[in-house]
Amino acid sequence: MALPAKFLRTFVTAVLLIGAHAGCPKQVANKPGPDPDTNSGPDAKRGGAKLMYVNRPETDSVSWPRLLRTKWKRIDILKPGVQNVLACEVRIDNTGADVNLDVFNSLGTQIGFSPGPTPNKLKKLDVQIDELGTYFVRLQAARPRDESDLSLICAWDEQPDQVPVAEPPVKGHHPHPHHPEAVAEKEPTIEEKAEKGTEGRIIQSYREGDKTILNLDKGAAAGIHPGTEGTVLAGKSGREPLAGGTFKVVKVIDDGHSVAESDVKSIGRNNRIVVFLK
Repeated sequence: MALPAKFLRTFVTAVLLIGAHAGCPKQVANKPGPDPDTNSGPDAKRGGAKLMYVNRPETDSVSWPRLLRTKWKRIDILKPGVQNVLACEVRIDNTGADVNLDVFNSLGTQIGFSPGPTPNKLKKLDVQIDELGTYFVRLQAARPRDESDLSLICAWDEQPDQVPVAEPPVKGHHPHPHHPEAVAEKEPTIEEKAEKGTEGRIIQSYREGDKTILNLDKGAAAGIHPGTEGTVLAGKSGREPLAGGTFKVVKVIDDGHSVAESDVKSIGRNNRIVVFLK
């Protein structure tokens, strides 16, 4: 009877082991999802960061669903700051999205960490900058559902240029009086003049000999006089001078009209002007 009993115990043990294996769920390996930056450009990596300037806003967008999760920006800080604080702000257009804002030094070490979600979709991150040089800002969609257009600005309050202070005279020393030569003022560019000028319109234009005659809607009431200079502006908005479109007023008709001459061959559909009033 000893042999059958031993055989029976072995058979029962085998059945229990088979049942235990049958009841255990199979382990299924988690299949990784696609890289969230599959469709991003070179600026998805720090090495491909696009240059942006301090105190100048930029627009961009991120989208995890479209696999455009990350954008890197490069900032070159060349002048010491008043408080040495880089103040970055990102405004998120999509009220249902969250975008992370982080700052790194030139070695890739993270020195500024993104605040959490904010109710007004305006994230602010102030980072102490101890050395001049290159810094990086990273924008990332925070969650797999996040995507949005955004605006980014990083402010840097630069120290004003230092004016050299004259050393006090040494006792008993009588230096010869120094008369510094007058420094000629730099002539402003056409673009700089256009930004400060008075805008008007061209009522009529036509060719006369080798000149283009412009009838303007500005006259004596606007301070226009013969010899007043200006330029035709390109496009329907903004103050970009038209290439070769400078002119000079040759006649003031009345308070609201004057005539100018320009060397430009054609103004096309451009009918906006700006006059340089002193």
